[in-house]
Amino acid sequence: MLPLLTGDPHEIGPYRVVGRLGAGGMGVVYAGVDATGRRVAVKLVHEALSLDLEFRRRFSREIRVLGGVESPCVARVLGSDPGTERPWLATEFIAGLTLEQHAQAEGPLTGDALYGLAAGLAEALVAMHAAEIVHRDLKPSNAILAAGGPKLIDFGIAKVLDGSTVTHTGTLIGSPGWISPEEYGDGPAGTPADVYGWALLVLFAVTGEQPYGTGRPEVLAYRIREETPESGAVPEGLRGLVERALAKDPAERPLAEEVLAGVTEAWWALSENRPEGRPAAEAADVTALIQHTWVLPRHETPDWPVPPTGPTSLAGPVPLVLPGWTPATGPVPPPAGTPATGPVPVWPVPGTGPVPAGPVPPAGKPGPSWVHAYIATAVGLTLVAITTIVAVAVTSSAERSAPVAQPQAVSAATDAAAATAPVPASTSAPSPSVPSPAPTKSAKPKKKTPKSAAVSLEGIRMALPKSWRMIRVDDHTACIESPDSDGFSGPWRLACRPDSMTVVLRSGPDQWPGYSIEDEDYGFMMGQDMPCLAGGNVASDPTGRTNIGSWAGEYGRYVGVDPYRSRLNHSGLARMGDSRKAFYRDWRVMCADDVGYTMRIWHLPESRVSFYVLCVLPEDAAGYKKIIASTDLTGYPYAAPI
Repeated sequence: MLPLLTGDPHEIGPYRVVGRLGAGGMGVVYAGVDATGRRVAVKLVHEALSLDLEFRRRFSREIRVLGGVESPCVARVLGSDPGTERPWLATEFIAGLTLEQHAQAEGPLTGDALYGLAAGLAEALVAMHAAEIVHRDLKPSNAILAAGGPKLIDFGIAKVLDGSTVTHTGTLIGSPGWISPEEYGDGPAGTPADVYGWALLVLFAVTGEQPYGTGRPEVLAYRIREETPESGAVPEGLRGLVERALAKDPAERPLAEEVLAGVTEAWWALSENRPEGRPAAEAADVTALIQHTWVLPRHETPDWPVPPTGPTSLAGPVPLVLPGWTPATGPVPPPAGTPATGPVPVWPVPGTGPVPAGPVPPAGKPGPSWVHAYIATAVGLTLVAITTIVAVAVTSSAERSAPVAQPQAVSAATDAAAATAPVPASTSAPSPSVPSPAPTKSAKPKKKTPKSAAVSLEGIRMALPKSWRMIRVDDHTACIESPDSDGFSGPWRLACRPDSMTVVLRSGPDQWPGYSIEDEDYGFMMGQDMPCLAGGNVASDPTGRTNIGSWAGEYGRYVGVDPYRSRLNHSGLARMGDSRKAFYRDWRVMCADDVGYTMRIWHLPESRVSFYVLCVLPEDAAGYKKIIASTDLTGYPYAAPI
């Protein structure tokens, strides 16, 4: 993040500006923080464009469409104002290195990380194209390698497929060296242009070099139209897809859906990752693919202001399923001779508690220019002033012609003064008693409470907070995700994301958390080789000092927990919606790299139902508490009597 320059705004809409993230032909991107501490990237349109009413109309329309794109691999649109003096667009801030920065610092991507990138970018294009949007500026600086997977950002020159675009007709858009061949001709830049950009990004990720090299824009344009980049370095499983996507004729390129399916199939075809016995739906799920492959370390952003987060309380029981894990009654010590691990640099939890993204404010008509807004404001203020003068005159006349009820005392001091003040004697005849109008209470605006969504799992009813969702895994397992749930669990392949709630039915005493619910020392241990799940993600340690250990096989390269420093914060009972009570445990889990996080468990041993959140995000804690308080098992056929 760069410091602010002279003349930069300190506030944009509801966001406090704390620095610069970059600039482009459309505007400047600022780092912003809202009142709750959410980090956002705010693009403020250049002043010259803000005076163009046609630009405002198109900008407003594209914002509405972008707000409907839902993908874990696309930066969410959080807010906008196309009608203000300088239009702006706010998206979630994604912590992490761009693909370009990673190539410069770490070199090319290989193996699982490369497949995860290819799958994530393809999934992002599928979501955008389904909303009839073309990104049109796929390049390494617009792909972020976040802790939870790749993210596509910067929709500054995106295009709605009906032809409405934020650029003028005939203007060549995009970055030299990353533009599709048809954009240099008379053909339209549709979804095939994005597929072409996907192939260029995969080539860059494999080699760390620009596919068409460097040079003047006209030189790069010639190479793009007449030459084909070398694809020999691309793994065999992806090479055919990349070569098809690089076709000069847009009609010969695969659709984004075909690219996504091809990447997924190629990855699962690898011998060490063959999905033996795994459901077909899971084998084709790109989210599961990315969770399994993405092992990049968490990225630190120390120069952002961190909002204070007060303690939150939660109650309830929770269960988790870990295939292949063996129950552990305590920590398993490393083999003899394993060197002790000392203090290591702290990896902060990625993000600082984003707030669930609401819908983008609608913008039906093009916003007025700032001159029109100024005139409208002046007229409005004049009308308010005239109305106030008339109201004062009417009130003064009424006070002279009729008695008015005295207002209630504002404070005890006022009441005392009124009681002791002398009252002058009346020298005139007493006037007839006129009843005073009863004092009326000012109508207070009613606060709008977010609506809850009622869901049911095998007869168990729950009320979810607004924008939350429940995902059925199988007949006995479901995941409850908030808008902020985007964690991943790597090779552990957990039933749900670590930062979401898992609901497990038929959870017996031989499964976690049932077998350890009364263990006050190591009840949080789900297995012997337990990863650190801070921030809802697993993380690898290139230094190897905090890893679980080579004896753990596939799991050994990840940061582990420290069972000896972890502790039970709270143990008690949680009341549910049908008045039954569940065992409730609140754990503070410490990791080997000194990062800590909260785990919460709710368990009903007689009904054999468990709920748990492996890593509770502070902003979601109140939501989980409400879910537990609303849970009703009276319709569940296996529920124990209350």
